[in-house]
Amino acid sequence: MQFHEKITPNERWLFTIILIIAISSFIALTFFVHMGYLAQFDYSVLNWFHTIKNPTLDHFFSAITWLGSLWILLPLYLVLTLFLSPYFENVKKLLGIGFWGALVSSYLLKYEFERKRPHFFPSLDALPINPSFPSSHTSQIIVFTLLLWLIVHNSTSLFSNLLTAVLMFIALGVALSRMYLQVHFPTDVLAGALIAVIWCCIAVFVVKSNVLK
Repeated sequence: MQFHEKITPNERWLFTIILIIAISSFIALTFFVHMGYLAQFDYSVLNWFHTIKNPTLDHFFSAITWLGSLWILLPLYLVLTLFLSPYFENVKKLLGIGFWGALVSSYLLKYEFERKRPHFFPSLDALPINPSFPSSHTSQIIVFTLLLWLIVHNSTSLFSNLLTAVLMFIALGVALSRMYLQVHFPTDVLAGALIAVIWCCIAVFVVKSNVLK
């Protein structure tokens, strides 16, 4: 996607539809979680992850979950904005709006909802001290990989296709790790993913509409 050009009518329609669906889904999900309608779903999914536990998966998910951590993403964010800026226009604006928007909003929502961490099964690592809903690891890694994909993607390039596969693997791996490690409910992870999509759309709209000169 070219971020030095104004948003086209087709792009506007596409991102508007995605944004409306993501916001509506997040509102509905939040209501269902608050009312307890999805408690059985959360338990069933976490129970399944508990049944497949083994040493290999323990090591894999314990490692890949760090890719959604701010200890990794903040330095990577700084490096990529410096490295990609000479080659791709508006990278700083796009990553800045999307990444920081998802980061701040996910933490604000955590303390708004104050949902306790899962307690059905023992967690592989110590439970984080902050609230559970939404998953900030998930929102951070998904918005980061989505925006990076939009910046460098070229459907005719082999490199682009390989990059797409790698980014999808990382994002999916981090999201699944939060459930496998028993530190998040599935609905936390889904909420984090929706926040990432929302902020990705907002970043695209703002940058391609030249709202920030």
